[in-house]
Amino acid sequence: MKKLTIFLAAVALVCFSVPAMAVDWNFYGNARMSTFYVSTDYGDFQNPSKTDTDDAELDWSFQGNSRVGANIKAENLKAQFEFGVSSDSGGGGNVSARRLYGVWDFGSGWLKVGKDYTPVSQFISGQVFDGDLGLLGIGTQYGNREAQVAFGFGGFEIALIQPNTPLLEGMKSTTSLLGGTGSTTSVGADGRTYVTPAVKSTSSFKADPDSVLPKIEAKWGMSFDAWNFNLMGGYQYYSIQDVTSFNNPGRTSDISVDSYVVGGDIGFNFGPAYVKGSASYGQNIGNAAWGINSGVNGRNDKTGTGWTTYQGGLAVWDGGNGTNDVTTFMGALVGGLKVSDMLSFEAGFGYRYDDPDKADDVQPWAVYVQSVIALAPGVYVIPEVGYYDFDQDSSGADTGSLWYAGGKWQINF
Repeated sequence: MKKLTIFLAAVALVCFSVPAMAVDWNFYGNARMSTFYVSTDYGDFQNPSKTDTDDAELDWSFQGNSRVGANIKAENLKAQFEFGVSSDSGGGGNVSARRLYGVWDFGSGWLKVGKDYTPVSQFISGQVFDGDLGLLGIGTQYGNREAQVAFGFGGFEIALIQPNTPLLEGMKSTTSLLGGTGSTTSVGADGRTYVTPAVKSTSSFKADPDSVLPKIEAKWGMSFDAWNFNLMGGYQYYSIQDVTSFNNPGRTSDISVDSYVVGGDIGFNFGPAYVKGSASYGQNIGNAAWGINSGVNGRNDKTGTGWTTYQGGLAVWDGGNGTNDVTTFMGALVGGLKVSDMLSFEAGFGYRYDDPDKADDVQPWAVYVQSVIALAPGVYVIPEVGYYDFDQDSSGADTGSLWYAGGKWQINF
């Protein structure tokens, strides 16, 4: 925290040392605590850290999206920086840069340079569980906070963003070519019989992800007295060079990975009540980082440590010179009612459908109900209950469910 204070003081000194420019600084921050009881059913898969398929525990933690920051304005320039502050059980923690960007307003439009939310993100839900998840990745799409150069004209925005270029599922530092004799059979903790094929040979795996284009995202939206809407889309292309082929040992291939997404959201106000909805459709959205594969959204494969490949929206290497792609549809519906300045209610539902080329479909969904209680200006308690159905993995095995009850505590300052 001492380093953060020194950094802020240095930034302020530089800015205030320019006498020709009047700079307006507005600092802000908030502290958030998560206090939930969480009960998880792991379905057909054993909890990797326990001895059963069920787990119930208390989540009493400082949220990593607690933050400090400032909005800065100076003539036709404005900027924002925002740092997230996390904590651990030992009393330590980390400070991370959530947002840091500047905007130049040149009259007919604006130019943004830095790290900020990207245009495809859909923020229609106020769900607070799992670090204020907001149904992201299981109903609403999320473009993360990425380095970008963006331009805006009226209600239109286009951003050229740092690309995401991961290796595909199945590409590792070594490749094991199957086909030898002496396969083994074992019975897993779930009672199923698993066959481990023999390895014919093991060789070093090499591949070189290359990008020639930035990730491109765009959004157009408008707001009116009683309703608003946004339309958005994105595209990313990269290649993986010199991939060692399973199908043709000794030969290499170049593989292209294409990702795209289109979506929209809309909201209506009816006096103290409101309704919001969103929908999106895309291909290989995980490869372009248009989602969240951590937290609740990251638990349902055989080891309990992450999404199955397809629920992550990730293309899979076919072992040769191509990919098995996955298309994803997501939709969400949220409704709420403001009873007074001190009390409001909201409920939401999110659904996701992953359709891979060569595996079973996956259809997880989530629902929640909450109330927002303002104890004083800037002081909030948000009780919430919710349920997740993780459906199945890409092999058709039940991946269980989760329910939670508790709340978030937050003080803005």
